[in-house]
Amino acid sequence: MMAAVMGMPVAMSAIKVHTIGDSTMAEYDENTTDKRGWGMYLGSFFDPAFVTVNNRGKSGADTRGFYTGDAYWPSVKNQMSQGDYLIIQFAHNDEGTVTNGMDNLEYAEYCQAKGLPAPTDARGTNPQTTYREFLRKFIDEARALGVNPILVGPICRKYFNGNTIRRNGQHDLGDKFSKIEDGVLYENQSLPAGDSTMSYVKAMKVVAAEKNVPFIDLTEATRQMYLEYGEEQCTQLLFCNGDNTHTNAMGGNLIARQAAQMLKDAGILAEHINIPTSITANPSAITIGETYSGVAQNKEFLLTGFGLEPASGTVSLHATGALTISTDKENYAKTATVDYAGSTLFQKIYVRAIYENEGENKDSVVVTFGDNSLSIPVTANVISLAGGSAVSATWTVNAKPMPEPVVEGPISAAFSMNNMAYIDYNSSSKNYFTDGDETDLTLGRFHNSADGSARTPWPAGEIDENASRYMDFAITAPATMEVRITKISIAIGADGTSTMCYHINTGFGDGFTGVKTIAERQHMVNRVVEHADITPTLTIPAGETLHVRILPWHDLGEVKDSKYICLRSVKIEGQAFEPTQGIENLSPTLPSREGVKILRDGVLLIIRNGVVYNAQGAIVK
Repeated sequence: MMAAVMGMPVAMSAIKVHTIGDSTMAEYDENTTDKRGWGMYLGSFFDPAFVTVNNRGKSGADTRGFYTGDAYWPSVKNQMSQGDYLIIQFAHNDEGTVTNGMDNLEYAEYCQAKGLPAPTDARGTNPQTTYREFLRKFIDEARALGVNPILVGPICRKYFNGNTIRRNGQHDLGDKFSKIEDGVLYENQSLPAGDSTMSYVKAMKVVAAEKNVPFIDLTEATRQMYLEYGEEQCTQLLFCNGDNTHTNAMGGNLIARQAAQMLKDAGILAEHINIPTSITANPSAITIGETYSGVAQNKEFLLTGFGLEPASGTVSLHATGALTISTDKENYAKTATVDYAGSTLFQKIYVRAIYENEGENKDSVVVTFGDNSLSIPVTANVISLAGGSAVSATWTVNAKPMPEPVVEGPISAAFSMNNMAYIDYNSSSKNYFTDGDETDLTLGRFHNSADGSARTPWPAGEIDENASRYMDFAITAPATMEVRITKISIAIGADGTSTMCYHINTGFGDGFTGVKTIAERQHMVNRVVEHADITPTLTIPAGETLHVRILPWHDLGEVKDSKYICLRSVKIEGQAFEPTQGIENLSPTLPSREGVKILRDGVLLIIRNGVVYNAQGAIVK
């Protein structure tokens, strides 16, 4: 089993471990949600001098969606090098919300043949067919690049039944699934307890044996972990509030620790895995990346310790430079203390950074315990907003169809939808929204839709975004200027339900690359306008397009109609600047270079995508 992984010679330079999977593994912004994927913490258990982790888990992804999405598997392959490792964990979304174990494309064909609405959720594979097929594709294509694949069983859902985890919590749909045979749909099917036909974990094990790939049974490991904690402690300590699938910081960290231990026990990169018993910080370094001057950035790290001596004590923390710290996310100061007992420490530390000095900034949080100390470096590249030209696009939703945006500055803007329908706005019988002191308001109402024109019932059992269902607000920078987005404001509500949820994601270009979730809301209050006011750090390169997408889902265990996500307004603001490349004095003959500013005969010109523009954005022949 191990020959396929361990037999390949590995260079002494840093190895990358790429992780692909779903929302239980994905990255999350500390400012957006309390969800934490276990892939976020895996890297802290490797020696950073030899191994780095590229966590590419994607919220809402099943195997097919991740494989076919331009922004996902193709981009991961571009990041791979010979000798790297690939950890593969899927199943949560392969089970489907509408399909219940059927392959989505097979179900779509059935709907078409029967004249039924097409499913708006493109997720769902069958454990006996397409789930295995896409696992094989990941394995084969990784190996073709000289990369070592590892299959990891999906973490359990917190589905307790007394002192055990229910069958479907272990990703076996044998108690209730659907199938199509000879053109007939059979729902609410079941299998005996010993029949693993509808088990995605069993299917993964079969592929692992078939392909001679290591299998790490994190499904069974998390089942045992949850049972050891018990349902009450799992709910309080390991999982997000009201969520049986997604872990919080403690849960994600403990699962990552367990996964690292299992990799070490299996002899996979064992010499580079460290499972510490002293006090450690996770992550061990904080990279803020680009941030705007004067804009607060909030980050966090976990202080953990197991088997500590002495068994109780106090840990002191000190922040340098532009940093302040907090243990409760409310009271920030330059210093903090944390007490621990029972030889165990688990404390989240919140870090706030407000930089003024343009360029690279380096600070740190120093942790002291007894005679020992550790330093968590914090780095940021600060970008000034001085000297820019204000730009904005505003959609005031006061009519149907969706109004054209009001645009200020040298940008363009557009709105589009996918698998959504704009139902109505102005109706005297629907002026029941409140917004602070304002009452009797009407909002634009949007509904799930298979064809973009009429309502289609919301699927049952959705717990996360459907990447193919969204409202999209796009901003395109002029060909000669880049745009730095400083604020995104959305007035949003729900109608007819208190179980409407949404993500607000950003991405670039037609491929929607560089996806980032900048806001999340679970279970909105019915008919109350809520305000998402977000201060991101987003730079749109000259000539490129930023998409801001609202992705709604209805978190209910049954199919429902006439439930709406509603909008009152959307505004995207920023500052436009000339591209940051330096001006070059060149001869009248233009060079064949892209995205560069030049002076030709004393006139500023910009080359973008093979086209030459003047400073006003007009094409120069």
